[in-house]
Amino acid sequence: MERKNYQMQDFAAVREDSAEVLGKVLYFSLSSILIEREKFAELCEGSGFPYRPTRRTALADAFRTVTGDIYKRELVHTDDGPLLYKVYCRDNKAPGGCVSRELVKETVHEETNSYKKLANISFTKEGSLFSYDNLVYDAQVDPLDCCLEAQRLFELYQNCVSRRQVETLLENYVDSMRAVKIARGRMYFIPRDYMAKIALFEDFIGLLEQHNQYTRPGRAPLDSNSMFVVDDAKQRDKMAGAFYRSTRRELTEYEERATRLIQNNSQSAAILERMALAIQGLEQKKSYYEDILKQELHELDGQFTSLRYLAGELRIRAAGVRSGRKAA
Repeated sequence: MERKNYQMQDFAAVREDSAEVLGKVLYFSLSSILIEREKFAELCEGSGFPYRPTRRTALADAFRTVTGDIYKRELVHTDDGPLLYKVYCRDNKAPGGCVSRELVKETVHEETNSYKKLANISFTKEGSLFSYDNLVYDAQVDPLDCCLEAQRLFELYQNCVSRRQVETLLENYVDSMRAVKIARGRMYFIPRDYMAKIALFEDFIGLLEQHNQYTRPGRAPLDSNSMFVVDDAKQRDKMAGAFYRSTRRELTEYEERATRLIQNNSQSAAILERMALAIQGLEQKKSYYEDILKQELHELDGQFTSLRYLAGELRIRAAGVRSGRKAA
């Protein structure tokens, strides 16, 4: 099936819910975000948004993230003409037990770019020490400001939920609405039966943005929007195409995961059974979409047949693992 990316305006919409509504198109955006863990839990519990405690980010990973967030692009006017430069961090050699980045100014020239090292920023795992040194004067860039910003973010990351953790929570909620991804980015079709859950999602996005502590110029705010989709043959065909594209990726991923479990002779009955249930859930989703789209979705029948075989093999192996433990 031809691959196509849709925009919100591509869908025939109605202004309000009615019997003519097939579902909703939901869009949301994400950007860098930091929210204190206790506040994040409070927001989830207070709004009724499903919440699972998240693991703290490893300090070395937090260090890499915050130094990666240091970025500046500036166009300045000089007596010699316009000057375009970028400031960012890149990897630097360091002894064992230490992670080091160097703060660099890259100046764009007509034939080749020039690079100037402005500072070293380091994290020593023993003692969890954040430090910076070897600061170099520059007429356009104050390296101390960059180092202090990295340090501020590093301290926040240790006590906050970050974008990656928020993204996982939001995507799990979207999956709970039997969503189908309809375009690149974060644009989904939500069937009519699950539209009521969208209001909580949109309200929660607003709460996250309201309590975000990641502030820097140019940061795009978190945002979400949704619109009703009319129930007609043209829109149902569009959603069928989106289902095929989205589900084809899931089928491939499930095939690979199930095959690895079998080839590696996994001895975890729980993992084997969980994978079999995930495959069953995907089949149920297919049946559900056939009902709401009023058509048979046959294009992926071959892959579903293969998955049924894998699911059966997973269940047999899980039963074998459990019976072996009882015998022992």
